[in-house]
Amino acid sequence: MVCNGDTKPWQRLKIRVDSRKLDSFIDRKCKPMSNTNPFSPPSTSVVPSLDLPPTVPIDPIDLYKRSFALMGDQYWLFVGIALVGILIGSVIPLGILMGPMMVGIYLCFMDRERGQKVEFATLFKGFDQFANALIAMLIIIGVAMAVIIPCYILMAVALIATNGSGTGLMVVLFGVAMIFALSMAIYLPFLFVFQLIAERGLTGPQAVSLSFKAMKANLVGCISLLFVMGVASILAALACYFPAFLLMPISFGALFLAYRDIFGPRPV
Repeated sequence: MVCNGDTKPWQRLKIRVDSRKLDSFIDRKCKPMSNTNPFSPPSTSVVPSLDLPPTVPIDPIDLYKRSFALMGDQYWLFVGIALVGILIGSVIPLGILMGPMMVGIYLCFMDRERGQKVEFATLFKGFDQFANALIAMLIIIGVAMAVIIPCYILMAVALIATNGSGTGLMVVLFGVAMIFALSMAIYLPFLFVFQLIAERGLTGPQAVSLSFKAMKANLVGCISLLFVMGVASILAALACYFPAFLLMPISFGALFLAYRDIFGPRPV
């Protein structure tokens, strides 16, 4: 706009204000275009987080109660799933089938948690994660053998050195108690390995690493849960083993719920 000599002062002020508005409009509208398409569908891929899991309260008795309530009217189906899973997993040595069976058991609990009717065939979906589950199981067995075998050797040497005397028997009993304690300690870092593989599809090493972090962040709670599981299993086995079969799915459910309490809702 051009100002001539007849332009009033208030008109010249209005022209300057309009010019500033135009400059501001150009600055706002003439920005470089973003490469992001606002109409593209949001990404639904989930990258498993390997961050440090939180510390949460873990009450073993409460977990057992919640586990039994979770199974509800399908409790006897879970008894069959746990029993068949353990039997199939024990057919071949070195845990070759045990890993996929454990994954399948937790897949059944995941279906139940979603309110779905659990089907027995879900147990065998654990073979979809066969490689990851096998590698994780081999890691667990490798750690266990590295700790337990030397203990058995020391027990045998002590028994031979004492010629089977009373002292030797005491050493053996002490060794058995130590092996039981070590077995619990060995299993402790791996409490959540197969839940992580079942739900997040982690590799064996990733699942082992994240399970160890979760155990470390919840050490006291995990020890108490594993201790209650061990004592309950021994007492059930002393009653001619039949109660142990009935307790098995409840223990698996308690481990699943402890996993859920620590890691939160399942990823979307």
